[in-house]
Amino acid sequence: MQALPATIAPLAAAAIVLVVVGSGCRLVPRGGPVPQEVAEARRLSNEGLSAADQKDLGRAEVLLNRAVKSCPTDIEARRHYADVLWKRGERVEAVTQIAEALRLSPGETDLCITGGRMYLELGLLDDADRLANSAVQGSPGSAEAWHLHGEVALARGHAEEALADFHRSLAITPDAYDVLLQTAEVYRRLGRPQRSLSTLAALSESYDPQQTPGAVLALEGLAQEALGRREDALESYRLAIARGGAPLDTAQRLAALEQRPASPSQAIVAEAPSQGRERR
Repeated sequence: MQALPATIAPLAAAAIVLVVVGSGCRLVPRGGPVPQEVAEARRLSNEGLSAADQKDLGRAEVLLNRAVKSCPTDIEARRHYADVLWKRGERVEAVTQIAEALRLSPGETDLCITGGRMYLELGLLDDADRLANSAVQGSPGSAEAWHLHGEVALARGHAEEALADFHRSLAITPDAYDVLLQTAEVYRRLGRPQRSLSTLAALSESYDPQQTPGAVLALEGLAQEALGRREDALESYRLAIARGGAPLDTAQRLAALEQRPASPSQAIVAEAPSQGRERR
């Protein structure tokens, strides 16, 4: 290999030093040995994730904390540490870890989405909006980024904007359960129960007839009730409660609808044989 000219060699050496210092323990030489602190952080992270998989979140937190201390610039260690902290209810510290990870890797889409969801759940909508915007700008092809963007818009009361974002997300991942369910809910809020039902029908196609989730059945009941389909709504509410996972107010809605007398037209429909309605 030909030696570098004398005028270039010092500059190259300086550049290497800057790279090593600037990247800290994230630097892994190509073809060379992994730095000890990186190897230790990876080992601790793997053990922490294994503990988390076994639902031992206390041990997972200890191990991932050690991983972060071993290699403070390890983004993945901080991400996993934040996730465990969040699950343990240590939300301020979890957000702190994500914020530090984003400082080390600004605009990283997965970090923006994770942090945005945390801020959204905490009700910090400005911060959630900032990270959601960063996510969709950095990765316009990310279904999760558009989903988060729509959730923030919905939390701000911008239902039409949220609906547009959810459709962008579904264009990328058409069968996403959470997005389809929220899309149906937005249609219902916008006074479009028929579109809500058609969205839920598309969602139900991914389940066996006897396995439709309670949350889907409860939302079907709301849309059917809005359309004046009393008997269909009663059936959906009852199935939702029996299936489990329905919102807490489903039983109240069922009780209120049972006590409400049916209109003459509804009574006629109720007495007629049910056609085309499958037991789910």
